[in-house]
Amino acid sequence: MIFVELITAKGNLDPEQRLRVAQRLGSMHELSGGAEVQPGTAEVFRSMFQVVIHEPAAWVVGGEPLAPADPPRYVVRAYVPAPWRKDLSQPLIAHVTRVLSELGAGDDRAEPGRGPAVLVLVLGISEGAIGLDGVPRTSTDLVEMLGEPYRDDLAAGRAVKDPLCGVVVPLNEKAITLDLDGTRYGFCCSGCRDTFVARRRGAGVRV
Repeated sequence: MIFVELITAKGNLDPEQRLRVAQRLGSMHELSGGAEVQPGTAEVFRSMFQVVIHEPAAWVVGGEPLAPADPPRYVVRAYVPAPWRKDLSQPLIAHVTRVLSELGAGDDRAEPGRGPAVLVLVLGISEGAIGLDGVPRTSTDLVEMLGEPYRDDLAAGRAVKDPLCGVVVPLNEKAITLDLDGTRYGFCCSGCRDTFVARRRGAGVRV
């Protein structure tokens, strides 16, 4: 579950830009850096990834209201389950900053050689403080929801749990796997597989 709020001064974005930037900020493909993701897991994740854009009537910086001629500013609040915050902070900050910098790269109000001023706040939501379908959900609940498309496959031995994030992934022709010492590991995305390999190598384990 990721909820993103973009706050920017009125007039910085026209209607077409608002829609385009909201779609890009809510793109799991862009957030993951193009990493391959299991289709079923991706569909569930997309259903829990939302973006809204706010344009406040007043914006004050350093005691002075922003003027139309000032460089564009953006504040982004990204809400994620608290246990996910550490792992998601770097990719979320990079993703948001990249999207907004590309948007403002040609804006002559931005500082030379730089995009707009972007402040990103990644906020962890306490366990049990996320409500879905009228029920409080923990990060473990959300992980189980991501693996729900493959729950029957897990029971039948046709799926495994990602050793990094715990999401259930199928062992089919599209599986993202790694065979080590006679064990086949399955991953929800290529990013999890790469991190798993990097951590094992960092611990001195041969991969």
